[in-house]
Amino acid sequence: MHNPLGTHPKMSTNQLSENQPSRAAIIEVVKAMKIRTVLTALLACFAVLGMAQAQFISAGELVEIETALSVDHVHPGSSFQVAVIAILQEDWHVNAHQPTLEYLIPTRLALESVDGLTFGETLYPESHRVKFEFAKEELDVYQGRVIMRFPVIVSNDASGEPMIRASFRYQACNNEICLAPARKDVTISVPIAPLEQPSRPINSELFDSVALSLPGDQGSGGILSLAQGDLGHLIEEQGLAVAFLAIFVLGLALNLTPCVYPMIPVTLGYFGRQSEGKTSRLFGLALMYLVGIAITYSTMGVVAALTGQLFGSLLQNPWVLVGITLVMVALALSLFGVYEIQAPNFIRQKVAGGSGSGVLGALSMGLVVGIVAAPCVGPVTIGLLTYVGSTGNPWLGFGMFFTLSLGLGAPYVVLGTFSGGLKRLPKSGVWMLWVEKLFGCALIGVALYFVAPLIPDGIVPWIVLVLALGSGVWLGWLVETSGSGKTFYALKKATGIGILLVGVFAVVPLGSGTTVTWESYHPDVFDAAQQEDRPVILDFYADWCIPCRELDRFTFADEEVIAAVGPFTRLKVDLTQYESPEAELLRKQFDVDGVPTIIFLNPRGDEVQASRVVGYLGASAFLERVKQALSTS
Repeated sequence: MHNPLGTHPKMSTNQLSENQPSRAAIIEVVKAMKIRTVLTALLACFAVLGMAQAQFISAGELVEIETALSVDHVHPGSSFQVAVIAILQEDWHVNAHQPTLEYLIPTRLALESVDGLTFGETLYPESHRVKFEFAKEELDVYQGRVIMRFPVIVSNDASGEPMIRASFRYQACNNEICLAPARKDVTISVPIAPLEQPSRPINSELFDSVALSLPGDQGSGGILSLAQGDLGHLIEEQGLAVAFLAIFVLGLALNLTPCVYPMIPVTLGYFGRQSEGKTSRLFGLALMYLVGIAITYSTMGVVAALTGQLFGSLLQNPWVLVGITLVMVALALSLFGVYEIQAPNFIRQKVAGGSGSGVLGALSMGLVVGIVAAPCVGPVTIGLLTYVGSTGNPWLGFGMFFTLSLGLGAPYVVLGTFSGGLKRLPKSGVWMLWVEKLFGCALIGVALYFVAPLIPDGIVPWIVLVLALGSGVWLGWLVETSGSGKTFYALKKATGIGILLVGVFAVVPLGSGTTVTWESYHPDVFDAAQQEDRPVILDFYADWCIPCRELDRFTFADEEVIAAVGPFTRLKVDLTQYESPEAELLRKQFDVDGVPTIIFLNPRGDEVQASRVVGYLGASAFLERVKQALSTS
């Protein structure tokens, strides 16, 4: 019998209804399935939208580009720096310029060639090692602000406002996904101004303490160094007036350097002989003396601006030291009465109407002081020379170094003007002859001071002893000064005894005799220190360098300094043959413009720019540099 319901023939209708699910239950199951389907679809949509949004950010908003120049105007024949800053959105990063893995896309700034501009190597920032979920190892990446810098040399015939065009190429990732490689176009306008229009540094916070390699052999040993950026920062914040005042004060301070203060007796001796007792004439001679100093340093500033080269190394050349020594000996012999230094008669007649006044002589003496001071002044003024050379503005260079010379020469104007008082002392005839001989002996000492770096260390103290014994006995007891009074007699004896004591102290060791121990620089020693993650001190010196000797004798002999430099590997770099290929290679590698230069490297091999020492530095100030270097290790 056919069963239209398709049920078991022996089941009753009541039994069937009891075994089947209710209609309400079926409806609930269907609703639950629909909700799951909708939720799954929504999640998929959200995922797709998230990916689309990520793609949208990478295309338009992920990276912002800013640019900056190191100067407000560029001069033909000069050099400057450019910074390109990529600002990444939070939680995003780009691979380093040298990525950890070969298959990762590196971050690069590609520059297009421009007529009249030559680009140096781009300096990329230090990368950070970060662990991400999608990688098994830590990766080198850039995050936040990515500052890329490169130097530019401007040709001598460049003009107008050329445009630098570049492309910033990168691959952006976050902690979950990496987007497709992308690029952003960059344009930088370069305003070229004539030489008479001043060029001043700007954006010093981006370019201070940065050294970039220039292409070829341009600039100072192939290096554009802005490590001495304090002057540029001062000009940018306070203006030229305050900067010039600071330069004048620097000139005054230079009189305390060991190459300058020995010229005080030279000044007194020279003007004491030329004064003829007239203050007005003395003042005129002192002004000409100042003009001589100004000519030396103003010329230096103009040439530095036109060439972009530093003079610290040239002015510390051993042949220059020998020349200065000969000048000092010649002046001493003049004071001893062997001969009289004066300009030829026809020149004196034209300059002074035949009166024989020492106008030209005073000018020449000022030139001598400028040259004599140069070995110590050169290292101190490297920052000023660097700034002037980078601007390429000869007028600015002249103004800055003229101001420096005014500060350096102002004390000599006072000394020269009032040195005539020496001749107005009672019965000054015999007394003044003795004073001239005293200054002559002082000049012989100055000559020894300058030539000492060329003499073996062990011999110099004994030469000082012999010189002191001879000068002390001669001035204290042998020079005839009868009729000069008891006061002068006592002064003469005291002077002789004081000079004898100087000679004795020269050969008697003072203090413990200990000093900082150094190793001679060798690439293998340097590399080994870096492999051991040890901080390094590099002392660039030369046998003929006077401030280098001062550092060894005083700063490096201080007990606190000896203890403080203990954690460092200490290497002496010999630049005595300054122009040799080996020395030039080291100077370029470490951006050294003159000696002495002391560089501190942290365990990662990076220089602690704020601790760099150029020129002589006392023990207490040097200790601060050491502590600063250790704090970054």
